Amino acid sequence: MAFLRIVNRRAGWDTYDAINAWVDIEHQHPLGLIMHSACEVDGTVQVTQVWDSEEYARRYDEEVLEPALKLAGAPMSAEIHTFELLHLVTP
Repeated sequence: MAFLRIVNRRAGWDTYDAINAWVDIEHQHPLGLIMHSACEVDGTVQVTQVWDSEEYARRYDEEVLEPALKLAGAPMSAEIHTFELLHLVTP
């Protein structure tokens, strides 16, 4: 079942851009990712993602995101909220 993940690392756009330079989410779509977005909340970047499963998200974090965070000098810790989606419509 799909799930929603909201992540805030308390970092700004410069950090988000540095991470994205490594993961290139616009062109290197991770297996299981349905949707990725970013917005600014209280001066920090908040990422919202919808995944096919928690396993896909966990694998992406371990294999792609965590190495990119280290390379970008970004915070490893984050405030993360997850929600199982009981209804999801994609056009």
